This record gives sequence, C-alpha cells and structure tokens, in this order.
Amino acid sequence: MKTIFLLIAPFILLACSTSNAGDNSDKEEAARLSHTDPTVTEVGTTPVVHGNFSMELMSNGQLGAREKAVVPFRVQELITSVNVQEGDPVNAGQVLGKVEAFNYRKQLNDARTQYEKAIIDLEDLLLGHGYSLNDTASMPANILKMVRIRSGYNSALSNLSQAKRDLTQTVIKAPIQGAISNLQAKTNNPSANYKMFCEILDISAMNLEFHLLETEISKVKTGLPVDVIPFGMPDTTFKGRVVTINPAVDDKGMVRITARVPNPGGELMDGMNARVLLKHIVPNCLIIPKEAVLYRQNREVVFVLEDGKAIWKYVETSHENSTHVAITDGLREGDEVIVENNLNLAHESEVKLKNQ
Repeated sequence: MKTIFLLIAPFILLACSTSNAGDNSDKEEAARLSHTDPTVTEVGTTPVVHGNFSMELMSNGQLGAREKAVVPFRVQELITSVNVQEGDPVNAGQVLGKVEAFNYRKQLNDARTQYEKAIIDLEDLLLGHGYSLNDTASMPANILKMVRIRSGYNSALSNLSQAKRDLTQTVIKAPIQGAISNLQAKTNNPSANYKMFCEILDISAMNLEFHLLETEISKVKTGLPVDVIPFGMPDTTFKGRVVTINPAVDDKGMVRITARVPNPGGELMDGMNARVLLKHIVPNCLIIPKEAVLYRQNREVVFVLEDGKAIWKYVETSHENSTHVAITDGLREGDEVIVENNLNLAHESEVKLKNQ
C-alpha cells in the first residue's frame, strides 16, 4: 500500500498545482474584463456674464385693435349696394355701400322749396319795418330775430340742413382706415334689419390689456418693454411697450395696464388672448442660464468646468426670469458653468466640451 501511495502522490500534487494555476488565470481574465476606463461626459458650457438683469412680471391679457369704429346706418332705407367683404382693407372716406336715396332727394327738394318761400316771407316782413335783406347786418337784433321766426326762416334753414345731411348719409363711408370686421349688411334688405353696417378695426398696432397686483405695480412704468406671446402662437413673441397705467386699484387688488404692440404683418387679431412678460432692469448682476442651477442637499449648486473636471460650487441667487438667474455668491465673472448634461455629474467628474 505504501508503494502505491508513493506512486500516486506526485500525480495528485501536479493536479493541484494545475488547478491553482487555472483559478488564478480565470481571476486575472475576469479582472481584465471588468476594468473600464473612467467615463468622460460631454458637456456644454457658457460663461458667467456681468450686466443688467431683466426681471420679469407675468400676466395674461387680451389683445384689441388700436382703434375700432362702428359704422352705423344713419338713415333707414333699402340697401342697394355693399362694396366690401370681411377682412378687406379700407381707407378713411372710402365708400362701403349705399342705401336707396330717392326719398331723401325728395326731402331735400321739399326743404329747398320751403326755404325759398321763407326767404320771400322774411323779405316782406323786413320791408314792413323799413328794411331790406341787405340791411340785416345793421338792423336791431330784436327786430331781426322776430321777423326770422315769424317768416319761418329759422325752421326752413334747419330743415334744409337736415335734408342735405340725410342725403349724404345714403352713401356709407369708412370713418377710419383699417380692416372690415363683423359685416352685417346685405343688399336688397332694409337697413332697419341690422344694428350696424359693419365695424372697422385698425390692427396696424394692437392694445393689450392685462392686470397686475398692486404690490407689483411699483416695478411698472410707461415705456417699459413687454414680450407678448399669443396663446394661438406659442412659439412667436411680439414686442411692445406699456402706454397707460390705470391710476385705480379694483376690488380684487388689481391694476389695469395697457401695452401697445406693433402688428405690421397683421398676424395679431382683435380679441386674441396672450401671455405678457414685463421686463424690469436690475443693474450690475452676475447672470447665468437657469439650466446651470441644480438642487443638491437642499441647496443650489452649479458645476463649473475647471481643467477637464466638473467642480461642484454652492451658489446664492437673487432674481430669476424665464431663462436666467442672477447670482450673488459662489461664482465669478468669466467662470465656465456647465449647462448641458449636468444632471448626473458629481464633484470632480471627468468632462469634456462637446465641440472638442
């Protein structure tokens, strides 16, 4: 038995040695495969700038035409023509339509006849007092007044003026320049069927009415620039300025403000709802984009790019608007703050600029 054991022992030792060598080789291979180079995050940066910070007050309002005119029917007759359609541009004084003028021509002729008769009666009364029509400038005022009333001259003159005016009103003209809106009139229908002929809107510029709390009104003054974003065009911003501030606070603690918004392209429409941003300038601020500011451990944090690493810095902010914040502590002008791919960074993470 001893002889057999002595013969087998070397083989056992060789097998053990081979097994240990295999285990070590597997561990080395596993370690090699599990090893990875440190991750380098591509980031975008922007420098901290020093300048004027635009604080924003936000509200909602409604747009209205700068000028709006109702075109009424001043005389009632059958509508004989309508020369415009809704949306048509018109100039002040342009003919929009007509109503039947026959009755008003007749009234004018009758008024002229009555006036001529009154002139004859007036002259007879003046002769009875020793005067002629050429003496009216020098005769006593009380006598002139009496003979004008008795002759019916004053009444005839008034009726003639009214008849002339009524005849001119059978031709309907635009009182202002603008665009036709809410056209009601239809040909071959009595004008009495309609409240008005149409409206004319001057939309070359728009008025935006909105309200702010009385506690915010100290930051607003006439001439202050505003950004106007219509609800129907959320990707389009129009520029305007505050033109009036109502000097009264309503029962809800709000103050009405009106801004004027140029509308040369006619994109804005009367009655549109819009969001308005008022910008109040605060000088001498350090400014960075809002995307750079993160919240870690209940504090505001910004990552700054330094020597290829993201350096975690606590900051203090004072103002913010829809795109930027003002920094009061923690950064210096010219620091490169990380604004892209900064959500998962840690202190001293390896980073590189995207454009590199």
